[in-house]
Amino acid sequence: MTADAAPAESASAPLLPESLEYTRRLIAFPSIAQTSNLDIIDYIEAEFARHGHTGHRSYSEDSTRANLFITIPAADGTVNGGIIISGHTDVVPVEGQIWDSDPFTVRVEGTRAYGRGVCDMKGYLGAALWLLPRIRQDRLRVPLHFAFTYDEEVGCVGAPALIDEFTHRGVHPQFCVVGEPTSMRVISAHKGAHRGRVSITGVAKHASLATHGVSAVNAAGEFITFFARLADSWEQEGPFDQAFVVPHATGGVNFARGGVQYNIVAERAVLEYDFRILPSMTTESVVQRLEDELFGEILPRMHARVARAEELSGAEPGSLTAQVQVQHELLAAVPGLGTPDDAELVRLANTLLGLTEAPQKVTYGTEAGLFQRAGIESIVCGPGDIAQAHSPNEWVELEQLRDCERFFEAILRWASQ
Repeated sequence: MTADAAPAESASAPLLPESLEYTRRLIAFPSIAQTSNLDIIDYIEAEFARHGHTGHRSYSEDSTRANLFITIPAADGTVNGGIIISGHTDVVPVEGQIWDSDPFTVRVEGTRAYGRGVCDMKGYLGAALWLLPRIRQDRLRVPLHFAFTYDEEVGCVGAPALIDEFTHRGVHPQFCVVGEPTSMRVISAHKGAHRGRVSITGVAKHASLATHGVSAVNAAGEFITFFARLADSWEQEGPFDQAFVVPHATGGVNFARGGVQYNIVAERAVLEYDFRILPSMTTESVVQRLEDELFGEILPRMHARVARAEELSGAEPGSLTAQVQVQHELLAAVPGLGTPDDAELVRLANTLLGLTEAPQKVTYGTEAGLFQRAGIESIVCGPGDIAQAHSPNEWVELEQLRDCERFFEAILRWASQ
């Protein structure tokens, strides 16, 4: 072999996905949830502009984070119908995790690629960008839409604004594929994921005069007990869906902070809860049960206690009542996904993927339920295993990225027929 001849490729060397270079560039933008993602949105927008496509942004309240929605119309100019290729740009933090290499530099080792977000879900986004030069607008029978959101990892915060934006412009896609890691299998349903905060204010007193105060921690304990019993009722009485690993709704208070020290009646308590419900249930129904307990039971009991405290302490009637408060905030509400197993998109995706298996149901939440609520038939399907998401040394099999490329090529053929 001459000095300038290229060495033969090793038979054992992995065939790198063509989209991997796009994934490398995306991962180089940290874009951690609740921090600015404008640099990665700028890059994605520039890639679409290079191919003659422009999009629409929608912003967070402080304008530091943005969604991007791009429609490539059909050959006749139609923007309605077609399919959305959708994914989030944010990733979870790496603090406290031990990595073998820089999390924001893709490392290929053996049959895997490593990096923060390579599985969840910048590998999917990289494949979407890889598809761009293959799209011929003059051949499209139906439009192709691309959605890139912010702050999915903290409760699908950005997607509602994105959906509102294109809906208000009169754009109505027919289908949506959300690319969370599913090992390239079709997910037709997932639970709704919701979290909230309860803040309770009582009346502080020295513990030796406990009846002259109102304990916020005691009230918090009443709510914790109520929620535990509610979760027990879901487990025992349903509703049930045996297709889920955990076939019933779950929930409870997972964070509690209150009081100052042991000998002061606690003036404040803050609780944060989580619940995961089946697609057949609604967020509104569960929130109503929580608020009925908070404002119909717990707060009146606190008011009775403060009236008694005023009487015992000799305070002016009503002077302490205003201090007693209960506040409730719904921090995130991610609706469940419940696409029928025989839905048109499920059949189409299985055909394009060459699958014959029934779609699956998962316990984690995604943005797909939000698209479904907007009247867009939706599924979840993307490269990688959810078990690798959020973990140190996050990885994806290279073959999964190639499978995603093939899936997008099949979508393009379908859209161009």
